[in-house]
Amino acid sequence: MTKTDPVLRVGAVGAGRMGRIHIDNMLETRFVEVVSLVTVMESEKKWMKELVPEAKIFDNYDEFISDPNIDAVVISSPSGFHKEHVFKAMEHGKHVFCEKPLTENPETAWEVYNKSLEYPHLKICCAFPRRYCQEYVEAAKAIREGRLGTITTLRSQCTDKYDPSEYFVNYIKTSGGIFVDSSIHDIDICLFLLGQDKKAGQAFATGTTNVFPQFAEFGDVDDGMGVVTLDGDLVMNVYGCRNNAHGHHTMTEVRGSKGRLLVNPEPRLLNLEISSNLGTNYAAAKDHMELFSAAYKAELVGFRDWVLFDKEHNFNLKDAAKAVTIGHALQTSLRKNSPIKFNT
Repeated sequence: MTKTDPVLRVGAVGAGRMGRIHIDNMLETRFVEVVSLVTVMESEKKWMKELVPEAKIFDNYDEFISDPNIDAVVISSPSGFHKEHVFKAMEHGKHVFCEKPLTENPETAWEVYNKSLEYPHLKICCAFPRRYCQEYVEAAKAIREGRLGTITTLRSQCTDKYDPSEYFVNYIKTSGGIFVDSSIHDIDICLFLLGQDKKAGQAFATGTTNVFPQFAEFGDVDDGMGVVTLDGDLVMNVYGCRNNAHGHHTMTEVRGSKGRLLVNPEPRLLNLEISSNLGTNYAAAKDHMELFSAAYKAELVGFRDWVLFDKEHNFNLKDAAKAVTIGHALQTSLRKNSPIKFNT
């Protein structure tokens, strides 16, 4: 970069699992400078000091967000803090890139969306990397061009590799549930592919705990299936799984009056097949981050270009609020074993 190049100065909120991924990606992104971090975790402070010695480290969010050297924030804090962190960022004139989910419940999600309308000069977004995955971008283009005709059904799944560790089970306790934590990716990508502001009508979900029976104590499942109607003439089906034996498997199918499309029918880590007398094998991704590593980088580039150069982007804050609403309705339906109708 030269002295005349525009630079987006970013303050990071949290450096946990997702925070570190975003920080690493920002350090590899041109015209982006990580200038500070706010966290109360000593391990995160130590990691940041070693990685970016010149970055400021804050304990207090109010002091952090008041720093005039910050142009934008990348929020990777626990979802219970998202509303407060986004609100204060907007009030201090900072652009916002917020990790999913937008907030922990529908009420606060819509509060964030409505508040963002008061700051039209700021770029406020919620991060869903599949919106920047090239396969999904091309799928959306095909749908917009009418190649599938009238869309009738959307089906998407996010199935995670089996993990029996104590860490994983403890994570599930506070995750909010499979439809809020995992399937929210599928809900959002269906909304992105649809590209229309459809209203949700009714949601129903069910599931099993055959592999992790203890999940029932948390009101959750290890396999969950949800169905949502949209404006009465569309059906969205999402499937979440916590016990996929062969690795991570994300797939999406869209059907229309003229045809269908499939994204990631066989999501591979490498475009490589090995065949022998035992059959044909390919390498599966171990998790969502590995499968969509390029998309995680691309979404930050998209945010940078939106802020610095006002380029077109794939973010949609209203969809992010809608995804929280639908995810919570499905989780509630699962726990009550009853359909949930949305307020219109």
